[in-house]
Amino acid sequence: MANTSNQTMQANEEKKRTYRHWTTLEDRKLLELRHSGMKFRHIAEQLSRTPISVEKRYRKICQNHFSDS
Repeated sequence: MANTSNQTMQANEEKKRTYRHWTTLEDRKLLELRHSGMKFRHIAEQLSRTPISVEKRYRKICQNHFSDS
């Protein structure tokens, strides 16, 4: 049983995603698509990202933009 547990833990560790930094080009594309009315899930497909990461990035960009003004 312990062996199966270890195998499961190792499999989960191998599936971990690595963080990919956002590029300026991706930020621009995100803003452009969102301002055109596209939903986060469709933007995520185009940028090969998860919908939640796209939404978080969009909110961060907006927060930084409006706090600088």
